[in-house]
Amino acid sequence: MIFLKNILSLQRKLIVLAIIIFHFHVYSKTINSKIEVLRSQQIEIKGKITDVKGNAIFGASILEKGTNNATLSNINGEFEIKIKDKNSVLIINFLGFEQQNIKILEKKYIEIILIEDTTQLDEIVVVGYGSKKKTEVTGAITTVSTKDAKDRAVSDAAQLLQGKVSGVNIVQNSGQPGNTNSSIRIRGVSSIDNNNDPLIIIDGVPGDFNDINPNDIKSLSVLKDAASASIYGSRASAGVIIIETKNSSKGLNLDYNFLYTITQPTRLPNMVNSWEHAQLRNEARQNVGLPEIYSDFDIKEFEYGLNRNRPNTDWYDTYFQTAALSSHYLNLRGGDKKYNFSSSLTYLDQEGVLKGTNTDKLSFRTRLNGKFWDDKIIFNLNIYGDEANTHELSSSTSTILSQLASNTPTTFVISDNGAPSFAGRHLYIEDIGGGIDNQRTSLRLQGSVTIKPIKNIKAKLLYSKNRFELDYQRLLPEFETAGSIDNSFEGSLQLSSLTKDWYQTNTNQLTATVDYNYKNKGHRASFLFGYERLERDFTYDRAFVNNLSNNLPIFDFGDPSTSFLTSRATSNATVSQFGRINYSYKYRYIFNFSMRRDGSSRFADGQKYGVFPSASLGWVVDKEKFMKNTDVFKLKLRASWGRLGNQNIYTAYAASDQLSVTEFYSFGGNIVPGSGTTVLANPDTTWETTEQTDIGFDMKLYGKVTINFDYYRKTTSDILARITIPSSLGVTTLPYQNIGNMLNEGFDLDIGYKSKPNPDGLEFTINSNISYLHNEVTSLGNDLDFVDHASTNSEFGVLRSQVGSSFASFFGYKTDGLLQISDFTWQNNSDLSIPHEQRNYLLKSGITDQSSVMSNPAPGDIKLVDTNGDNIITSDDKTIIGRSIPKINYGFNINFAYKNWSLRLIGQGVAGAQAYVNGPGVGPFWNVGNGSVSRELATNRWTFENQNTSFARLYEDKVRDALVSDYNIYDADYFRMKNVTLSYSFNQQLLEKFRIKKLNVFATAENLFTITNFLDGYDPERDYRNTRGNFHPQIATMSLGFNLSF
Repeated sequence: MIFLKNILSLQRKLIVLAIIIFHFHVYSKTINSKIEVLRSQQIEIKGKITDVKGNAIFGASILEKGTNNATLSNINGEFEIKIKDKNSVLIINFLGFEQQNIKILEKKYIEIILIEDTTQLDEIVVVGYGSKKKTEVTGAITTVSTKDAKDRAVSDAAQLLQGKVSGVNIVQNSGQPGNTNSSIRIRGVSSIDNNNDPLIIIDGVPGDFNDINPNDIKSLSVLKDAASASIYGSRASAGVIIIETKNSSKGLNLDYNFLYTITQPTRLPNMVNSWEHAQLRNEARQNVGLPEIYSDFDIKEFEYGLNRNRPNTDWYDTYFQTAALSSHYLNLRGGDKKYNFSSSLTYLDQEGVLKGTNTDKLSFRTRLNGKFWDDKIIFNLNIYGDEANTHELSSSTSTILSQLASNTPTTFVISDNGAPSFAGRHLYIEDIGGGIDNQRTSLRLQGSVTIKPIKNIKAKLLYSKNRFELDYQRLLPEFETAGSIDNSFEGSLQLSSLTKDWYQTNTNQLTATVDYNYKNKGHRASFLFGYERLERDFTYDRAFVNNLSNNLPIFDFGDPSTSFLTSRATSNATVSQFGRINYSYKYRYIFNFSMRRDGSSRFADGQKYGVFPSASLGWVVDKEKFMKNTDVFKLKLRASWGRLGNQNIYTAYAASDQLSVTEFYSFGGNIVPGSGTTVLANPDTTWETTEQTDIGFDMKLYGKVTINFDYYRKTTSDILARITIPSSLGVTTLPYQNIGNMLNEGFDLDIGYKSKPNPDGLEFTINSNISYLHNEVTSLGNDLDFVDHASTNSEFGVLRSQVGSSFASFFGYKTDGLLQISDFTWQNNSDLSIPHEQRNYLLKSGITDQSSVMSNPAPGDIKLVDTNGDNIITSDDKTIIGRSIPKINYGFNINFAYKNWSLRLIGQGVAGAQAYVNGPGVGPFWNVGNGSVSRELATNRWTFENQNTSFARLYEDKVRDALVSDYNIYDADYFRMKNVTLSYSFNQQLLEKFRIKKLNVFATAENLFTITNFLDGYDPERDYRNTRGNFHPQIATMSLGFNLSF
């Protein structure tokens, strides 16, 4: 907190300085203007400018025709201007609205209502290292406004994109406080072992969504094709998201936003109670020839609570809760044409739905802008910082959720003597002062100077320094667990321990660009040339000690014989030169070309540099002479090609052998420390290369309907993956090698409708999108057919990238329903009079033998498919059984407005999605008795009385647990009502009496409901790598709040 106090003190000083400069500048201008008034007598005209709903328009220009006499409307839409005589004409302009010409005549006060120009296409779109008019954009770029950020309960700005952008799959991996990082995939995945996250650019500098408060964002631009992204070269193979933050405004303005939220899990597993558990476990054991472990009397004790040692514990109810969140946002901004500033402060306090978890985050942003020397020199300073403190229970959330699934309802939380069970220890550790604490701190300093020495030339120098720190502490006080109820194991003393980790990343960026713009009659051209250097240093330290003498988090109080310290440091850099040429003729024919040359320290000499070009064409058809009624029909055709790269492998030293100094060797009969090669180098490792072709069009009909369509084909070559080498080499980590190719192909479609402004106050907009993706691994070199991936549980063999299949497909056995009684014979020629439990079932001749992978198959077991036709099930029958990448993403965004009321609906979903989930709580009595049975499985399980079902019989068997098959592939399609917001804006005339500019109150809900056939109790929006089901559920929120402006 000392760090942030110092930064906040600096922030206050900068704000005071900015206000002083601003007021001095305004005061001097006021004096000069008064002198000018005395020199001539003019007619004074006053007025107010609003839109059709009566909202004041701030910043509209008012120009006396034929002169340079002009002014701007203030925050209330009001203006004053002195004109030469009553015959003057005022020209009123504001971006996005139709121009109006007003004859003065005898008027002294004018009320002007501006009508929105729905045919206007010349809105500004942010692109790499600059901006363009929308009519000049020839790439696949989608820009999303963030006006809804102020009334939504989102802590991760990526959630503002969900449901709004075609071709972008966003998965919020967790609802855990402080860990809401979303997985973002733009037009599929392009790499096997490496980073598939898009490049995030914040005001010209790389960052991530944790580096920005959603309230500070002005717009988000998604660069989907290679032509748009290639200006970023080797960092852009997964796409680019450009974030533009809000700038300052004229005058002095203060905004305050408040939000109070109630949160709860979207879905939680519904497990059986303790007496049902006991009955079902007896059944499961009996099914595989094991004796029952619960007597009828035991079951009655569970059911009627006759014995304190026979509990009925709902573990999810024990660990989960309804929680609260509050958010405060304060923004002060002001200035004029020359000098302006903006400063914001945000505080978030969030309680987790998992008991014992919480986070609080304080963040700030200050931006100063100044123009000098007749606006030929522009200065910008941007400072951003945050500090987030997150508390968790004594183990990682995924570990705790795994243990919750492994717990049984027959286990108590706290014993009669106050000692916790091993299953219930986490909440007990929380009560005695233990747990995990993370402190995340970041600071970004960014400054730029832009010089316009002569007309049409602009040079800009930008420098940014970013520091990120993470302090992790895990304290486990000493305590004793209770033994089991059945005395199968005794309680034990858990020794105290302390673990601390320190992470620090420093990033420095220097960017220099020169722009030149040329215009001559119908010809327009612009040229950009730039140089960039990016350096990143990373350090990591870990310390550990056992047996703390007083349970305090101080290393000196621990047993020195148990302590250890480890450290790691890496450093890498890139140097780049880039350029871009844009040309258009009469805004009709457009050509863009860009190229970037990157050099990376990650690769060896001869492989360090890569060149990434792109080209695109555009034809604005409605500007052709043969086109008529261009106000009705507007059409632009686009085509692009480009090459991108990827250097983001998970090591900075792929081109160098790596040594470990913690190795031990036998020398002279003694064990001595030493060093050895643990990671082999591959000096031939180089860039992954992605080429993408895009063909599309932008259409607008009647000024209301917009249609944007893109077909793309993206091929990645030289994919980096770890190769297989002989274990006799003695290395622990395999080297990277460029071995593979991958294809992503599909289309994006966006359709929108915007009603014309209605004097009655009713208007609405509807925006919808859908995208289709085909992903396929097309090659893995000459020696490989597949690459296996680790799941989030470090489980290999479930996720596999195989030639001819999609990335990270599910690999296992195919099934053909369940084995039925008709598939078996038994004693006495299948004597039906023999009770089921006494039959010795044998598979009939012609039914594939699966006993080699499943002991004693019986009716109700899953029926495996003999894929290779040898009439016996072995590991050779494993094949691709499902995909982890959805084929279709879709969403919509609907806004209704009537007078002072507005209603917003955001929906989002996926189709063609699958997920593999198995483990405790999903499979019955996992790993011999761990976990319980879900209510869904208990109700629908196969029994001799319920044979018409798709749910297998119960069992208690490790071999069956480990069987990977499509029986555990679930339909992960879903539709989610992502956001519903109802808001009311108070009448401005009423607010003016209290010197308030704006007041808006709202009620909003996130993740209001979900429609899905996914595994009951589990959220379908999840990390595909999680094959165990131990992922933190998403949270549903209900919020009330207001936005206030002075």
